[in-house]
Amino acid sequence: MPSQIFTHSSIAYKSAAGPPPRQGCQFFRIFAVQYNSGMKQIFTLLLVGVCLTAWGQKGVLLEKYTSAFCGACPNGHLIAQDLAATYPGLVLVFHHSEVDAMGLPQSTEWKNAFNLPGTPLGIINRQGPSANEMALLPTQWEERILEQLQQPDYVQISLNGSYNTFSRNLSLDVTTTFDAPPPQGALRLNVMITEDSVLHAGWGYDQSNYYNEQEGHPLFGLGHPIYFYPHHHVLRDILDDTWGTAGVFPAAPEPGMPYQHHYDYPISYSWAHQRLNLVVFVSLYDAADPTQRTVLNVTQIPLFSLAPTAASSPPNAAPGLRAFPNPASGSLWVDWPAGTRQTEIWSINGKLFYREEKPAPQQPIDLSGMPPGLYLLKATTDSGISQQKVIIQ
Repeated sequence: MPSQIFTHSSIAYKSAAGPPPRQGCQFFRIFAVQYNSGMKQIFTLLLVGVCLTAWGQKGVLLEKYTSAFCGACPNGHLIAQDLAATYPGLVLVFHHSEVDAMGLPQSTEWKNAFNLPGTPLGIINRQGPSANEMALLPTQWEERILEQLQQPDYVQISLNGSYNTFSRNLSLDVTTTFDAPPPQGALRLNVMITEDSVLHAGWGYDQSNYYNEQEGHPLFGLGHPIYFYPHHHVLRDILDDTWGTAGVFPAAPEPGMPYQHHYDYPISYSWAHQRLNLVVFVSLYDAADPTQRTVLNVTQIPLFSLAPTAASSPPNAAPGLRAFPNPASGSLWVDWPAGTRQTEIWSINGKLFYREEKPAPQQPIDLSGMPPGLYLLKATTDSGISQQKVIIQ
């Protein structure tokens, strides 16, 4: 009987419960089967290993419509968090209702465009069978996520830049490279800023909780409402426009050709910048048809990944501002620039420790209550802002 050649893979894909692996190694054994006097003999001819560093970094965007006044929403938060832990490519953005203290006009425009009737509902990659079937309940999210994970990547996104933790100025370069021609339609580059663990008490922050009396539920006994509830993935702003930046891409992007766009953005001092994330994605945009606003790919990085390391030198003190002694403990003496109207001391993590209007000359600042560390001393003058790093021991 003649020899027969077969191939066999020693590693199988994951089960249908999740997407196939997007990177790693696959090993193939090429062997011969020979029959000699009725005896079957198997000879391994070659063991081939194929290692794929990346099949493409596919991301999926889950945008959730939520509210502090929605008692079912914290359970939706838990479901979203669990899905993000299960699918590492899943990126979460929570749009808050206009009645919340965290609501934004852009979120209201987003909600109205997709005709979301209430909370908690979510949209996956801004995609669905029809305009009326895009918004899904939390129990329906996973099925749509799995569908979108099987879609082509189309475009890879890389982020570079810098973030100055003192001036809070963000300089961001977004480079996109298409692996294949994208679906027809106008393309937009989108940059969102989200914040984790927004902790406040009061109207628009206290989270309603329908599960407070449901024994065995993770939200049982936390209160209704929950005071100081940690709101995660809170949308803080969208750069340029609700629907992203136009004019970045040509009508027919060329595969393999990098397209770059630069952003300069001042981060608000009211946000905890150490808990901010940048969510960047490429999407279609049709002003007349919400179903043609599909997200092609998305990525996310912490804002502080662009910040200098602790060993980096902070900005030098501006002329006219001098603090001494430095390092200091107990008290800090300051020579203020001419025309100083306001003084502040901020921690490197963005917490305000001291503020005074029209400080008196030759009056020390009491440092008691400030933990040891690196701080930023700021003086707002008639001609601008002067600042100096201060070390408190």
